[in-house]
This record gives sequence, structure tokens and C-alpha cells, in this order.
Amino acid sequence: MHKLMLADNPHGQGSILAPTLHSTMRYLLTLPLLLFALSLAAQLGWVADHPGTITYTLDLDRVQQHELRVTIDFPAVPPGVFYVKMPQSSPGRYAQHNFARNVYDVEVSGGGAGAAHVDRVDPTTWAVTGHSGRVSFSYTLFANGGDGTYSGVDDRKLHLNMPASFPYGEQLNDRPILLQLREGQRPDWEVATQLVDLGGRRFAAPNYYYFYDSPTMVGTIMRDEFTVTSGQRVDTMEVAMVHDGSREDFDAYVVMVDSVVHAQQRIYGELPAYDYGRYTFLCAYNAYIGGDGMEHRNSTVCSAPVDLAGNEQALIGTVSHEFFHCWNVERIRPASLEPFSFDHVNMSGELWFAEGFTSYYDDLALLRAGLLEPADYAQRLAGQLNYVVLAPGRKHRSPIAMSQQAPFVDAATANDPDNYANTFVSYYPYGATLGLALDLELRQRGHTLDEMMRLMWQRYGRPEIPYHIRDIQLALADVVQDSAWAQAWFADHIYGSALPDFTELLQPYGVSITQREPDSVGFFGLRLRDTDVGLEVSGPVVENSPLYAAGLDQGSLITSLDGQQVSSQADWDKLVRGLRIGQEYDLGYRQLGREKTGRFTAGSDPSFTGSLTENADAEQLARRTDWLGR
Repeated sequence: MHKLMLADNPHGQGSILAPTLHSTMRYLLTLPLLLFALSLAAQLGWVADHPGTITYTLDLDRVQQHELRVTIDFPAVPPGVFYVKMPQSSPGRYAQHNFARNVYDVEVSGGGAGAAHVDRVDPTTWAVTGHSGRVSFSYTLFANGGDGTYSGVDDRKLHLNMPASFPYGEQLNDRPILLQLREGQRPDWEVATQLVDLGGRRFAAPNYYYFYDSPTMVGTIMRDEFTVTSGQRVDTMEVAMVHDGSREDFDAYVVMVDSVVHAQQRIYGELPAYDYGRYTFLCAYNAYIGGDGMEHRNSTVCSAPVDLAGNEQALIGTVSHEFFHCWNVERIRPASLEPFSFDHVNMSGELWFAEGFTSYYDDLALLRAGLLEPADYAQRLAGQLNYVVLAPGRKHRSPIAMSQQAPFVDAATANDPDNYANTFVSYYPYGATLGLALDLELRQRGHTLDEMMRLMWQRYGRPEIPYHIRDIQLALADVVQDSAWAQAWFADHIYGSALPDFTELLQPYGVSITQREPDSVGFFGLRLRDTDVGLEVSGPVVENSPLYAAGLDQGSLITSLDGQQVSSQADWDKLVRGLRIGQEYDLGYRQLGREKTGRFTAGSDPSFTGSLTENADAEQLARRTDWLGR
């Protein structure tokens, strides 16, 4: 999953199609003959004719009002009460969601002479009684969003994330699934998805797990594809895009996607064995969609509420991040995400590696693909280090503990305030910073992080064996042939929160990280705003700010500095310019209706700036080229 940088399981019994419902990241490759049979069966229309197939039929009559009418036909339903449930989590997302709140006008029929009846028994579950072994479950879905998690339905498109759109039948989890559009509606709309195309706007999945992992776009779609040779295989890479731009802009972007695919293939030495020999980039770049990126087994959603033209550089970064996930997360899979549950959130302590190392490689792949300049990369590194190195949150949690906060921060919702400005560092940039540190330290020892990622792929990704944190440490030890060093590195940086000196690490590569204004007083992270009643602190005051020790808090009104009145941002800026580093000063402020005075020692703003070293020598340039490919 990836946030755009502009301004990252029902349990059931076995069946003939999938003996276990462990994971969409594993079950297909553990059953290669079954997969082959299913693929052939799908092409022949066998799934549509199978007596156990569950069929979802979409009625597009009211899409202009963001309403999608859905009818689910459940055949061969077990006797007794039949439960239909709406998922609460979504692949690639680490927080719980209330998808069921947009489901209404539920109706059922039971087949035969039985008069089926439906009752809502909890927020996500409907109980169907009185059926005679077959249930037709109809409902209206309101969907006016659309991103990597939520669905969007309107007069221009269907942007469907399956858990946000479709409930499932309990105890039927391993049945084949058929998705179809009602005949005759919007005949000009195309469909793009990793589901198997049966023709006639019908699409198949082997079971619910694959179905829920298969986002689908319907509408006016611009598309193209290219092939990539990987060993004995030739895989098809499709780019399907909903946008309002030109074909020329689209074609140029496909070339960029192609270069990213090949750059990442070189890291691992091969592409994953996509289940149907195809990977699909589902891109939506227009004003009618939300911004996000979300990985799936054989596809990704990359969306942004902007035009493609003029934003290619920002957009391709999301593509790079999500595509790297088809190795790292989708197949190099943490055991903590297995089996993935659609009814509750899985907590993982490995997201610093799964998401963070992916964040390190998304820019690295752009550099090696020739889509990012080293000077721009140096600036991006400085911004990342400003957030991670200077964040007080590392005093409170290790990278593992930061990862375990994902259920509370990954698009989760809550009404009460938090103290994350002081206690949390996102596992995306934190893990990317750790990836940078490890890569540079490995290079000092004659190795690279690429070697470790390839080893993780060979041990855990290709055979799809879930890994634990200890397995990453063992892989590192085998790369460097030094288990003591690997153990110490993990103790310091993964179980602990230490970080190395990046100025020193980056110097041999001709990349300079320096303090932005070492001789001027500054207050890192301080946010102020002018109001009718004075100068207000508009954001959290971080623990490592001198003003935190003075007692300043969000919402405080600053009234004086060094005995002189402050009533505006201009007053504050003028007085700060007269302060001296190392001197103590009084700060007056109004907090919770009371006048207060605190004292602080002035220091410089510790923020970094990044650049390429002027007059880098030949050795530095050679190292940089070996690392960045530029």
C-alpha cells in the first residue's frame, strides 16, 4: 500500500477447488495442477455451469446516484440458518472498516416452496431462514468514494474493491465465484480485473479469497500491454487506465511502467509466476477518484484525483511501490498476516520490512529505471531523515511496535485525540530508512541489500512459505556470513530504536546530508497560526523541542518571548531572529484560560538538507553508480 505523494479470511471447509483457505498469496502455487485445470475450465465456461458456483449479478440502473444493485445467487446452501456476512477488512489494508454501513434494501428469496426470511443479527451479518437449499440475496450498495480500499459508483465508472462491495455466504468460502454485469446495461463500458475473463462480461474466481483480492474497474478504459520474459515464462503486463487525457500521454506512461517492471525484475532476477500469466495495473487518474495505491496478487490499484499529464513523476512512484509488493508482501509474506481474515484485522510486527523496505526500493527502482535524478533523490532522503531521525516517537516504540500500530493508523478512524506526534513513526519511512541503513552497511562489507531480498525471495517468496522476523535476521546472517553481526544489527535497529549516522554512511557515495541552518535558532516541527485572539500553536509540540520543556502545548496562545509582547507570526519571527543558541529565555503563553510562563534553552533547528557532493571524486561516483544505477 502506498499513499500518493502529491502536495503503501473467511474460514471454510475444503472443496474440490481449494482444499484449504489459507491465503491468496499461497494456495494457488501450492496447487499448480488445480490452477491449470481451473484456468482451462474458466476459458471453457465451466465455472459458470458448475452447480456450486456463487453468482454476483450487478444492476447498473442507478449508478448515477452512486447506487449499485447486487443479487447474489447461492446454490446448494446447507440446511438451517444461513448467514451472509459483510467483510470488515481488505487485502493490503491493516485496519478494520465498516463496509456494511452502506448496504441496505436487503431482500431474499429461498427457492422452491419455502418462504425465506432475512434478519440483521449484528452489524455485519444477516441470517436467512426458511430457505429450501438455495438463496437469492439482493441489496443496494451506496458507493461514492473509490480508492485502494473503498468503492466508487457513478455515471462514469464502477471502481470496485470487493470487500467494500460484496458480502459472502458463510461455510461456502471455497466455492467458485462468478461476477457478471446485467445484460444490455452500459454496453460500451469495458472491464479490467485480475479475475478470469469468461467472455460476455462474466468473470471468475476460484473462491472468495481470490475474489476479494481482485479489484475491478468498469467504464471507459484506455489499455495496452507488453510482455516480459522471465526464465522460461513470458508474462503479460497490462496497463488499464480511467483518465481524461490523451492516448499519447497514456502511451508514454506505459513506457515508464515498462521500465519500472524491468528495473525491479533485475533486483530479484525474475518475476513471480503470476497465476494466469498476467499482471494488471489498474490506474485511475481523474478528478472523480480518491488517491491511493493498493497491492494485490496479480494486480494493483493506483489512483489519484489528478490528471496524468504533468503528474507522471509523482504517479509513477506509487506504481513502483505497489509493483514491488508482488514480491515483498504478496509472496514474501509475513506469518502474522496468515491466514488473512476478512472479519477482523491482522496485527503484524513485520511491516517495517514488508512496507518499509518496499518504500526504500520504490525510489531506488525509479533511479535505476532512469525516472528519478540522483540530486532529487538526495533531497527526498533529507525529507525522510527529517521525519524519522528527528522523530521523538522512536523513544517510545521499536520498528516492530510501530508496525503493530497499523490497525490504529492505516486509514483507521477514531474520534479521540492521540499523541502520535510524540509516540509514532510511520513504518513506511521508518522501514525505508532502515533499508537505506542496511544497504549502505552491507555495501561496506562487500554485499548489498539486493542480495538479501533475493535470498528472502528464494527461501520464502518463491515457495510461498510465510516468514517470521527471526527469518529475516537469519537471511541477513547468511548474506554476510556473520551471525553475530546480524544479531547485533537486529538488536540495535529492529528490537531497539537506534539509527546510524547517515551523514557518515552517505559520504562515500557523494551524497551530503547536512543541517539546514546550524547557526540560527529554530524550533523543529513548530506550527503556528495567526488568529483573532493571538498567535496560536496549531499542531502538537514534539518532545524534543525546547518549547515542550517550557510547557507549550497545541492550542496555547503565545503572548511573549524574552519579555517582549507577541501577538502575530511576524512578531514571533522577528524576536526569534534575535535569539542566541545556548541562551535561556522566558516564554509567556495562555493555556486553558490561564496565563503561564515557561523557560527554555534556545537551539538550532536540527532539520537536514540533502544534495550531491560537489566535486565528488571518481571513487564516490563509481560507488554511487553501483548503488543507484546512475
